[in-house]
Amino acid sequence: MRRPATLLAVTAVVWSSLSGLAAGSEPSQTAPSPQVATDIVPSSPVEPPDAPADPSRASAALRAPLDGDPLGLVAYPHDARRYSLTTDHFGVYVCTWPGADGDVSLAAATALLNSEVTPYFTGLSGGAYQPTFIARKVIILDANPGSDLQECADEVLSSAEPDTTDNAAFAVMDNRYNGGLATSGMSCYGNCTDIPSTSFPENQRWAVVDGRSVTPLASPPLPSHLTTSVHEIGHTLTWPHSYSGVTASQYDNPVDVMSANSTADGTGRADDPYATIAFNRYRSGWIDPGDVVTYRGGTLELTIAPVGVVGTQMVVLPTDDPLAFLTLDARIGSAMDAIPEAFEGVTAHFIVQICDGEVCSGTESAATMYPPWPNSLEHVTATGQQAVFDLDLEKPLIAQGTTMTVLSENVAGFQIRLVGFDDIGDSIFAHDIIWLATAGITKGCGATGYCPDDPVTRGQMAAFLVRSLDLTVSGSKDFVDDDDSIFEADIERLAAAGITRGCNPPENTRFCPNDSVTRGQMAAFLVRALGLTDTTGATNFIDDDDSIFEADIERLAAAGITRGCNPPENTRFCPHDLVTREQMAAFLRRALDPA
Repeated sequence: MRRPATLLAVTAVVWSSLSGLAAGSEPSQTAPSPQVATDIVPSSPVEPPDAPADPSRASAALRAPLDGDPLGLVAYPHDARRYSLTTDHFGVYVCTWPGADGDVSLAAATALLNSEVTPYFTGLSGGAYQPTFIARKVIILDANPGSDLQECADEVLSSAEPDTTDNAAFAVMDNRYNGGLATSGMSCYGNCTDIPSTSFPENQRWAVVDGRSVTPLASPPLPSHLTTSVHEIGHTLTWPHSYSGVTASQYDNPVDVMSANSTADGTGRADDPYATIAFNRYRSGWIDPGDVVTYRGGTLELTIAPVGVVGTQMVVLPTDDPLAFLTLDARIGSAMDAIPEAFEGVTAHFIVQICDGEVCSGTESAATMYPPWPNSLEHVTATGQQAVFDLDLEKPLIAQGTTMTVLSENVAGFQIRLVGFDDIGDSIFAHDIIWLATAGITKGCGATGYCPDDPVTRGQMAAFLVRSLDLTVSGSKDFVDDDDSIFEADIERLAAAGITRGCNPPENTRFCPNDSVTRGQMAAFLVRALGLTDTTGATNFIDDDDSIFEADIERLAAAGITRGCNPPENTRFCPHDLVTREQMAAFLRRALDPA
């Protein structure tokens, strides 16, 4: 059921504490169900008028969740980009009270925001977004509100002048703490009769931070923690938290300004804000659709560029649901991204824009690390490392079991290789197929598939074995029927290695490259290729006594490369059955990677 046309004000609270898993515990490898977390509290919806909505008065781009986004990735894109592609005016307020000890100055806070926060967002957005801060007023509360930041927000809403150019309020508590509260204001999810105002206070869009977020402490000497200020402004742009989803905390992603900025042991904690995940930048309209690559399977090598560098900014691995997908982006420390060197690499996050069965947007949506290890860098793949995006996501990827290898780093970013296929989700040999592709032994079939159920041809078998054994010598054998085969070079190398003799004995002038391979023939190919001679402990299959490949089958079984064809008994080998491509993957993996 689609969300009705309503206006919502969404509030997000920032807590300063972090929580993690108990020692020795492991997170689930299944992406968490999307949820509205405890620190994102929707306000009471402002109901539309009793009269039915007039579609002619509504923005056409808001009538369907993904309309208006060129790549169909962002739910309600016009709502997400209402403020992010222009100059965004924040009126600055200070909430103080008798005995307040924060020494917060309205003028100094405003100046700091303009000198530090404005350049941060201008750089992160490539100049598309520029928040500006205007000093408005000091509000005197009757008493110390403690941790009740909402009280300050309420006073700002009630005392703000309605005729300013402000798009939001940014209020500072006159204390020495570090935390915040924010809302993206009134939102239109669906077919609204009136598009929400972009003027404050009508739009109810604001952020409140504690004093240390903009004011350094003299004793003990501590700098202002601008990360919190940036974080809260991110919420006013509809950015959600990113997190693991396996703990109660939404502050356990070390590499995102919308989360923790540190690991469990405190490594990386920074007063200077990090960048945010690529999907938030795309959500805000700061990444050109041409700088996004959608990967659906096959073998693909490309360079992912970090923020501030021209090139591909985000790779999307879709699921069958357009509102759920995995994203990859590059993180390299720079003036635009204050992460330490130890945090550099390619990050993976699973985006879900579905809440309780309905489309959700902005701060309500989920951006979870993958794999979901809290307060760790397991979702960051550094140069020389591999990551496997497993088959057990709640919403499986189209290119299931994709393996990413980070090949190198250069001035342009990270060179990566993706290997995955869109037709192996139901295969019991899926992990063997991915292993085969990652090892460079298969390139798949077509652009994105592996064709797991297709029989292996003799030409394909030649390619499998040549790549497996790294055969390079061609020899002098020249079969008369392989000149038009794409596997001709592989066939000649296989013959030079003595692994094939031909298909028409005793002449053996032909190879029959397009003929399918039986399981018995496959046994002979592998036994010759691997030099297997031992039959000790071999299974005595009951159906191979009349096969010319009986000895090869027994050697293959003794080596643990075959188990049989009728599990769980496995008393038969089925020597005359054709070998499928998925079975071949399993045979080769057992032969080459017995561990």
